[in-house]
Amino acid sequence: MNGRLRHNPVAWEPVAAGVCFAVALISLALGFVFTTRWLLDDHLHPLLHTTGLILLIVGIPIVILGGHFMDLQEKSNCSTKISQSSRP
Repeated sequence: MNGRLRHNPVAWEPVAAGVCFAVALISLALGFVFTTRWLLDDHLHPLLHTTGLILLIVGIPIVILGGHFMDLQEKSNCSTKISQSSRP
């Protein structure tokens, strides 16, 4: 050992991407169930139907956010590899 401590941070991007994809999957599934007439009639439960539409609309940007976090991880991995290869 040369007496230095190596700083090895835990990457938060894959965790954030996984959480975003899980939340989006749940949001889209609940939105689909609430807007179709499998369980509920929209005339009897208009609030749940509206909630289902909101969940369907919100689910798509959450998936895009998860993809953004994956892209951030890929960019940080590339910059780390470049900086490590340029060291003597």
